Amino acid sequence: MGNKVSIAAFIILAFVCAMLVFNRGDSKKGIEPTASGNAEKTPSIHVSVSEEKNFVANEYRLVFNVELYGKNKEKLFKDMDVRRSQIFEYAKSMGISEENVEQNSLQVEKPWNYLKTQKFVARQNFKISVSSKEAADSLSELLSVIPDVEILQTNALLKDEDSLQAAIVKKACEKALLQADRYAEGVGEKTGKVLFVRGDVESSKFNMADSVSLGVDMDLSMSIANSDDGDAKSFLAVEATVERRYPADEFLGSFSLECVEKDKQALYRKMDEKSQSVIAQIKTLGIPESNISVQRMSLKKKWEYEDGGRRFMGYEAIQEIHVKTDSKELATALIDLLAPNADLQCNGTFPLLKKRQLLEAQVILKSGEKALAKAKLFADGLDMKLGKTQQVSDGSSMYEGITVLGDARAKSYDTMLLGRGSSRNVIADSVEVKASTNLVVELN
Repeated sequence: MGNKVSIAAFIILAFVCAMLVFNRGDSKKGIEPTASGNAEKTPSIHVSVSEEKNFVANEYRLVFNVELYGKNKEKLFKDMDVRRSQIFEYAKSMGISEENVEQNSLQVEKPWNYLKTQKFVARQNFKISVSSKEAADSLSELLSVIPDVEILQTNALLKDEDSLQAAIVKKACEKALLQADRYAEGVGEKTGKVLFVRGDVESSKFNMADSVSLGVDMDLSMSIANSDDGDAKSFLAVEATVERRYPADEFLGSFSLECVEKDKQALYRKMDEKSQSVIAQIKTLGIPESNISVQRMSLKKKWEYEDGGRRFMGYEAIQEIHVKTDSKELATALIDLLAPNADLQCNGTFPLLKKRQLLEAQVILKSGEKALAKAKLFADGLDMKLGKTQQVSDGSSMYEGITVLGDARAKSYDTMLLGRGSSRNVIADSVEVKASTNLVVELN
């Protein structure tokens, strides 16, 4: 009996050994890179490092706004022009060119309440760049004299950020390589070739001090020396985002006509009368009918719920009306004209770009150039060279074998205000176009 068990155990052991030998031979096939650039079957060491350093700022950005109140909108616009002229005059007196003065979205708001004394509110944000802290302080003192100017903050910046990034990326790469060597040594091994690198370098934002912090985050994978890394290639992955703000040259006003009646036919007649009345009002501003879009009307039953039951209130009809204008002044006048209508909800006015596709293309190209420049920083830091581009994606995910040149999308600055807060009639006049690019390249 004992001999039978021994023979059976021997047979099982022989089978296991045969399988191990078979699998070992199979592992010597070519290495297949994954979508992230790693080699799945290559013995490797993975480390993550961060590096940060403060640099003395050599540029300062003063951030402030102008806020005006008034009953007369026309006078409010004129007063804002006066304030704007004063700001440019003070900047000019300090030798600051207009190119260094950034004007953000001018917003005009009509508080949504039922007080008899309605007032309009006009706001505009500004940013002015200067070369020293002393200049920023002097400019702040000058602007503080202007009524309705509020200084928000002074941010420290770096003009030569790219060259400083190269130094700190080099240091992070050296740190990552050294750390990988130490982990390998700790288990009695040595590092081989670089398999995969993912890196990012960013500066601190909204820095209020006299220095700016540059930080690098980096992931590094290296093969273990004397392992069978086959033809595994080295890959580097980076991401870059570019944002640009453009003045709007078109505005889309959105309105909802809402009525309730118990009789359907009466509701249809009422909606038609109201709709024609609204269109007639819009035309009084010189807006052509081709710029007015009346959407399909929706109809549903309206119920009132109380005491655990419900009571039929009638039928509710909703019809969207969209109006395009070519100027902010006309869009503002449109809001003022239609806002008093009891059955008309003002959903908001949104800034648009007529040449948006062209501007998106420019921003996408910039994000690709920025990603490539960032990749070169890490390649130089590892004393390697950039090879062929392997993947380009829109910054959200990687697609094996698919090339996508970025993701551009526009964001209006009134999104958070229009129809979502207490301020309904804010009109922004700038659009942000943003593109992100994920780049994976070979390292040689």
